[in-house]
This record gives sequence, C-alpha cells and structure tokens, in this order.
Amino acid sequence: AIQGGLGYAASANINHDRSAPSMFEPVHGSAPDIAHLGVANPIAAIWSGAMMLEHLGEGHAAAEVMSAIESITARGIGTIAGKDRTETITQAVLAALS
Repeated sequence: AIQGGLGYAASANINHDRSAPSMFEPVHGSAPDIAHLGVANPIAAIWSGAMMLEHLGEGHAAAEVMSAIESITARGIGTIAGKDRTETITQAVLAALS
C-alpha cells in the first residue's frame, strides 16, 4: 500500500526488548511556511498515538482511536489536502471517540 502524504504517515521505532523507550511520531518534514496556519493534517500524529497505545498494551483504546480515524476519513474528513483545517479534523476525531 502507498500512503497518501505526510499527514497520513504514522511511524514507530520499536525497542523490542524494551531496554530503552520506543518512539512514536508522524513522518514529517519541515514546513515553516504553514506554521501556525492550522492547515497541517493531524491524522498521522493521532495514528502514531494509537500505535503507542497498542505497544503499551492498551489495545482497546488503540482500536477506538483507529476506528475514529476510519470513521472520519470514510466521510471525507481530512482526506483532501487543504480541505479541512487541523482543528476541524481533530474535533471530528474527538467526536467520533465520544
């Protein structure tokens, strides 16, 4: 599968023996031109959080977050660059979790 852009690329650096912390973050680049404009897609950051929850043994919570992401993207929220603002996408995920 091919992901649709930086706003959708979640990542994890897993320390399998847990001798050191694992790290979860969205794949990203530098985009100072859009800083503070509210146009960055937060889905990858939220998805990375779901991956962290799964890693920490919180599978149910991780599944709920993923279900919320799937629910909003199925309705077209957060799927087209520039269509939805950061806050709009975040609020839609929070509403789907309620």
